[in-house]
Amino acid sequence: MSVTSNALLRHITIDACLRDTAHKYSLQDLIAACTRAIKENSKGKLKDNFAVSTRTVQLDLQMMRDKKKGYNAPIVVYEQKYYKYSDPDYSIGNANVKQTTLTPLSEIAETLERYSRMAGMESLEGAVDLIRECLEVKVNGAFQKIRRQKAAKPSGGAFLDIIKDAVIHRRVLSLSFTDERGFSREVIFYPLHLTTWKDKWFCLGYVDGKEGVQAVQTDCVTSYSYAILPFPPNYRFNADEYFADIIGISRPAEKKEDIVFKADGCVSRYLIQNPLHPSQKLSLKDEDGSCTFRLSIIPNDEFFRWVYENHPYITIQSPKYLENNINDFIRNVVSDLPNPMPAAEVKARKEKETKKKKKQQDKPEEDLFSSLFG
Repeated sequence: MSVTSNALLRHITIDACLRDTAHKYSLQDLIAACTRAIKENSKGKLKDNFAVSTRTVQLDLQMMRDKKKGYNAPIVVYEQKYYKYSDPDYSIGNANVKQTTLTPLSEIAETLERYSRMAGMESLEGAVDLIRECLEVKVNGAFQKIRRQKAAKPSGGAFLDIIKDAVIHRRVLSLSFTDERGFSREVIFYPLHLTTWKDKWFCLGYVDGKEGVQAVQTDCVTSYSYAILPFPPNYRFNADEYFADIIGISRPAEKKEDIVFKADGCVSRYLIQNPLHPSQKLSLKDEDGSCTFRLSIIPNDEFFRWVYENHPYITIQSPKYLENNINDFIRNVVSDLPNPMPAAEVKARKEKETKKKKKQQDKPEEDLFSSLFG
């Protein structure tokens, strides 16, 4: 982590401490908090005795108080020992930050812009625009012109960090988890790769006693322990090769197929803008907006699920066996549904209810006193 990044991380950490009114923070407490934050966020290995110096934190406090170069933070000392903000609602996140403070972010934007000119990295242009827009709004108080919805954070469960560490350091795990059918399972797992799909984290690896790469949804893991087993050196994972011919995360043993399917106009417009797979090609466009597409993939559960979810707006045309399998599945699902009431019967019931209500409305009210004066 660079010196500038360390400084910003210390400022954020100190800010969080000073806003915490439930605890008292002395200079030593702030030093310990900053040391802990840098250790947790450092990519390189730090010495066991690493600690942020007293002088560094004192300069950080002085800089945060500074009106010109810092945040003009209202930091005060009370009881001659503890630090806090005199304004409990203050935060450096809400302060008017100077351009000099955000210089590293400007440098990052310039670096990303240079990389965005390279083939295959054009998508970085969006990140450059977003960073510069944020700088303009934060520093100069300009109105926001670009707004991006915050992406949903993938669900990883309580053991995501454990599994991530096992992937990095090639450690064998004994996992208990709940499968798609709700059954509890226990396996010896050799984790190789972490990925996300549909806002969920999945770990790909080998399961003891099974062939091929298996996927475990990390937020379904209920417990773990480290298995005292060696990690086979021949267990390797090439992500580019694994994901090249599939949609999603599961790769069955079947061969790759050239799939032709037709999509109605409502789905076609989306597919043209957001291809299902890099191999997708538009073959034919009809006058009504429906389109015929071609894919070259290994048909897996994720592909079939996508077809089922978009039925009846998707029709598989070839290969024939895929069309038959999908149609058979849909017919079985429909046959399991309760039989709908015939339209004639529905109409008759409605008319009967209407007549009943009208009869009740037309019925004269009963004279409660008629019997008294009969």
